[in-house]
Amino acid sequence: MSKQFNKTKAILILGFIFFGLGNSSYAQSSKKRALKSYEQATYLYSQGRRDEALVELESALRVDPLFFEAYMLKSQIYEKRKDWDNALVPLLRATEAHPDKRQKWLESLIRLSYRAGRYDEAFDAMQEGYTNSDWSMKDQLLNQSVRFAKMAFESPTELDPSALGGDVNTDDPEYYPALFASGDRMIFTRELDYPGRSFGQEDFYEAERVGEVWQTVRPIAEINTTRNEGAPSIRGDGRLLVFTACAGVDGSYGNRSGEGSCDLFQSNFNVKTSAYNEAINLSQLNSTSWESQPALSADGQQLYFVRAFRSKESNELVQDIYISERNEAGLWMQPSRLSDVINTAGREENPFLHSDGVSLYFASDGLPGMGGMDLYVSRKSEDGSWSTPENLGYPINTSGDENSLQVFADGRHAIFATDREEPGNLDLWEFELPEAVSANAVALWQGGVFDSKTRTPVSARVQVLNKAGVILSTQRSNPDDGQFTLSYSNEEEVIVQVEHPDFAFFSTTLQGASELDSFVPIPLERLRVGMTMTLRDVRFEKSSADLADSFQPELEQLAKTMLQSEIRIEIIGHTDGDGSFENNMILSRQRAESVADFLEKRGVDRTRMELLGLGASVPIQSNDTDEGKAMNRRTEIVVIN
Repeated sequence: MSKQFNKTKAILILGFIFFGLGNSSYAQSSKKRALKSYEQATYLYSQGRRDEALVELESALRVDPLFFEAYMLKSQIYEKRKDWDNALVPLLRATEAHPDKRQKWLESLIRLSYRAGRYDEAFDAMQEGYTNSDWSMKDQLLNQSVRFAKMAFESPTELDPSALGGDVNTDDPEYYPALFASGDRMIFTRELDYPGRSFGQEDFYEAERVGEVWQTVRPIAEINTTRNEGAPSIRGDGRLLVFTACAGVDGSYGNRSGEGSCDLFQSNFNVKTSAYNEAINLSQLNSTSWESQPALSADGQQLYFVRAFRSKESNELVQDIYISERNEAGLWMQPSRLSDVINTAGREENPFLHSDGVSLYFASDGLPGMGGMDLYVSRKSEDGSWSTPENLGYPINTSGDENSLQVFADGRHAIFATDREEPGNLDLWEFELPEAVSANAVALWQGGVFDSKTRTPVSARVQVLNKAGVILSTQRSNPDDGQFTLSYSNEEEVIVQVEHPDFAFFSTTLQGASELDSFVPIPLERLRVGMTMTLRDVRFEKSSADLADSFQPELEQLAKTMLQSEIRIEIIGHTDGDGSFENNMILSRQRAESVADFLEKRGVDRTRMELLGLGASVPIQSNDTDEGKAMNRRTEIVVIN
């Protein structure tokens, strides 16, 4: 009796779920055997026994091929499995058997045709609906997506994807790659069979590119545990790793501590041990909700990630992209949600910020697309706002889910995870992005900072700025070996700087990637009495002592050095050999005064500065060439106390 009661209760509850059809008591069939099989199917479905429910539905439909509710329940079971083709077929048969019901279920037919990748059929069904003046499409995102998908499918972009060569791809799934900025190394996730478990074990592996193939270097044993580690993200130099770890079925994190169901963890690479240090929980970013899928900026100063939680108002899943930035002390600040331009009423995931610092790639099912999770790109403007996301198009996006996209420094070459060759087994593939959705090409500034006298590493602030003085990327050189890796635009003129309060600063302007060697050693001279710093990029108006209104990179650095120390300096102005001796002496003195005025406006006490103009009396190059004259026009800073 109890079993029959539970069965009847399940049927009554499910009756309000199945496409709004009402409970099984209202199922329309004149065949008792068909009705009995249908009722048994609803009960089995309520118990999660979907395969058995489908068997009963087949029995019902063999007895009564016109059984509308049986077709619809069959469609719903396949839809729950995201088996869109098999979900569409019974819906089509139901509406063919009962044409009078087609208009009511037309939007469902459009949706399933769209999700099955049958875009022409979805579009035709939508046009069919609009011929009826009483019909209106409730799901406007579906409306936009069908139109977009039809157009994109008819005008595909050229794409020639191929699986990565080498031993990275195996019979196990590989996904979530995290590229080094140099493009020749990566960390990725592999799911392995785990003895005694019905589900896999996710671990991290490191690989390097050798010629045209990728070879696995090692498992990241110091991070991997018997629990899952997933979604790695690294700073451009690979020396900072942020990843996701989740609580197990027992609610614990094993030897780690956690805040919620899944948390973000951080580990620094130790150059002395050639291994990552013990991971720490980023508690300032984590909550009792679900945090995952981190994406570090190339310089490690920004962190994008996904947060998911149940809305208290609607009980629906909210899954959005958030960002946190480091403060001056190097600590992560309170994260904030990206704007509604990026985050939608749907789900956003898999953010990836390209090394250009402005191209954000991510996946979403809340924007017009091909179906499921599509990949998009949005560009960050100078005021911090984001452009309308652009779909990467077909066949990069398909009717299925796409994710795990990473783009190399050239902005065109990309890598992603797909199971298109072997469904159910994700592998890492590469392809060329269409120009319209590519990122800006960037160059890498890699080097090492050291004490010019002792040759020991120096942990200095290293940064790349644009011509207006806006910091594009910044990093502290590693205290163990002084190394850093920063990126900058391949085309843009940039200023690169290195500074430490105990040393004379380094500053130079670069016109493009061709001006840098692959690795730049930067010796810094410790501040001492008698040392001379030569400034060659102090920008004056032509034939004038007035400083140009443009950004003054060297003077800004000099002001910082003065404010962070107690040194006194002598400012010496020099000119080239053009003009009279008297005019050059006056001009050089006036330029020294302009530099002093600049420093005073930045907060440096005027009593800490002495001024001298030497005109053209102390050339360091011949004044017979333009290059020599440019070298002679300089400002020297001598530490006198």
